[in-house]
Amino acid sequence: MYHRFSDPTSLKAQCTYLKHHYELLSMLELSECLRSGRPFPPNAVVITIDDGYRDFLKIAFPIFSTYSIRVTVFLVTDFLDRKLWLWPDVVKYAFGHTPYTAAEVDIPNGRRLSLPLDSSTLRLQAARVTIEEAKTLTNQDRLFLLECLMERLQVKLPREIPEHCQPLRWDEVRSLAQSGVEFGAHTKTHSILSRLSDNQELSNEIVGSKKRIEEQLNAPVLHFCYPNGRAADISDSAVATVRAADFRTAVTTEHGLNLKSSNRFLLRRIGVEPNLPDLYFRQCVAGFRV
Repeated sequence: MYHRFSDPTSLKAQCTYLKHHYELLSMLELSECLRSGRPFPPNAVVITIDDGYRDFLKIAFPIFSTYSIRVTVFLVTDFLDRKLWLWPDVVKYAFGHTPYTAAEVDIPNGRRLSLPLDSSTLRLQAARVTIEEAKTLTNQDRLFLLECLMERLQVKLPREIPEHCQPLRWDEVRSLAQSGVEFGAHTKTHSILSRLSDNQELSNEIVGSKKRIEEQLNAPVLHFCYPNGRAADISDSAVATVRAADFRTAVTTEHGLNLKSSNRFLLRRIGVEPNLPDLYFRQCVAGFRV
């Protein structure tokens, strides 16, 4: 599971290692194994990328293509429609651009964060702490927190999403699909599904994102990715909605390997990034972490 890409050299090294030591499957091939009960090939690996940032096209896709590696990219559809920034990027932007060197942030759950901001490292740390707090909130409270945070830090978002945070364009998605990239749904707004208030909101996020991608690609969308993806982020109602929407698989961020008996709507993944040290990357892919 990847998210962002910046270092092509490291990604090339990772792809070289994967091609030499693993059998690389597509999500479609994985889903067929799970549906039929057929054993996975030895050392099978599926590569997924979350969110739909444009750095996938600029940095990662040419490398995956060179190595003939098929990947699945999970898209946040309102992000691609330019209706919103991904909300963690809003938090990072706010702390990165505030004129203040310290701030107190009131979280709607009653907690107050006292955050020093007098270095770039501390600003990034403040953003991370605030993001983790926001993940515990209902969708409405999270949106309220973002609004209050921008006001408290005296920051306004620019009209255009900064280049390093930009999503893919739909024409780029169509071109990538024609080149063999598979696309899955990752909700409309990247809301944490267990924090939504009712089944209508769940359907809007899950089914709405599926339909939007299908409209753009004129092809069925078979795979889903739960935002944030930990067990606490995935309600029984969310899983039921995914099943009812005719997805073949759904992936989490719960760490681990999958078996042919795994629940295909709660598949585990292993998070990696291109800049990981070689040995640690190899341990992660093998299912170990030190």
